[in-house]
Amino acid sequence: MDTTTSLFMIGITIILGILAQYNFRKTKIPDVLVLIAAGATFSHLGLAEGIKENTSQITFLITFSLIYVVFYGALPIKLRALFSTMKYSFFSSLFNFILITILLGTISHYLLGFRWLLALSLGALFCVLDGTIINSILETIKLSPKAEAQIQSESAIIDILVIVGILSILNFSTMAMNEITQSLTSYLFLSFGIGIIVAIIWAFALKHIGDYSSAPVATMAVLVTLYAFAEYVEANGVITVFFFSIMLGNAGLWSKLLYKEQKEDVGLIELETKHFFKDISFLIRTFLFVYLGILVDFSQWIYLLYGLVFFLTAYTLRALVVRRLINHDLEEKDEHFLEAMCAKGLTPTVMLAVIQANAAFTNIVIGGIFSSILITSILIFLIDKNKFTSISEIIYKKLGKHKNSPRNREEDKEKEEETHEPNSFAKDIKIISKAV
Repeated sequence: MDTTTSLFMIGITIILGILAQYNFRKTKIPDVLVLIAAGATFSHLGLAEGIKENTSQITFLITFSLIYVVFYGALPIKLRALFSTMKYSFFSSLFNFILITILLGTISHYLLGFRWLLALSLGALFCVLDGTIINSILETIKLSPKAEAQIQSESAIIDILVIVGILSILNFSTMAMNEITQSLTSYLFLSFGIGIIVAIIWAFALKHIGDYSSAPVATMAVLVTLYAFAEYVEANGVITVFFFSIMLGNAGLWSKLLYKEQKEDVGLIELETKHFFKDISFLIRTFLFVYLGILVDFSQWIYLLYGLVFFLTAYTLRALVVRRLINHDLEEKDEHFLEAMCAKGLTPTVMLAVIQANAAFTNIVIGGIFSSILITSILIFLIDKNKFTSISEIIYKKLGKHKNSPRNREEDKEKEEETHEPNSFAKDIKIISKAV
């Protein structure tokens, strides 16, 4: 592809991304679907020759993209809200990761013939909840702050579990169990320590340079340097950037805790800086999803259907887990929304380049991403219009069980009390008191 054609494709892609985003706000049709379809069209027309090869330039672009996607996705997460929903989000994420990875990994190994390492990696990719897509959905519906915090924390936790899990499978597969445990522990603690220390230093630096127009560019430079340093010392660059982002986004909280006499928040990201990173993330997100569409191999279309089946399996399993582990103090409609938010996106896209699997593996993941975004959008629309509840409720009704909501628990309690009334006088008193 010559320079003129490359520039033309870049310009068309950016314009298409803007139009797709505008169309999403007007019609609720996800821009991601449009971008993936555009990439597939470019590939079919022969306009993306050379991009499918996993060259050093493509690897650099994807790594560069991942750094900022993780940063921008983790920056809005607030620790207060995260801790308030942690017991639900953590266990839900952990059980989903284990169950979906094992189930889909086993199916992939025995049905499709993937070797175990590849099969388990494929299963893990179907656990992901894409934070950028979820944030886009949250802009279009009314969700309580507690429910919003729960889905955002679940998305962040499952992303880290998937990334760490896949990298562990790829990097530690030849080690003994005790060596894996030791390496993984040092791996995580080193990433955590580096991310936290650099965030504290940079937060105080931003207090002094925050008014400069170059502050956003300087933050970008810190992110790139942080990622490279973490990888150099054999930590994980993605996890390090994640902890850095969480710490920086909550600078107002920890600065007051450490320095109680300080009235001014330290190092808070300025509004202009957030807008700058939002624009960067838009460009990265646009190019990544178009790139994902380019990777589609239509000669192996059957694997796209496997992606749909795998997604439906993962979605149903997650729905049953969420039903049991969700915070039942939430409104019933909020519970339905949380169950329906199961879109996959950027993390599987980036991990495809890390895993470097064959076309069949890639098509399954792409089919799963496309299906998940389409079905999530449809379910959110139907739930918002009160035309659908949840798949778990349908399943449990078929099994003769009802939903464990606060309302139903109260009704069950009243029925039980009425059943065990010692005499009719007590029952009459109960009825009169309820009437009063």
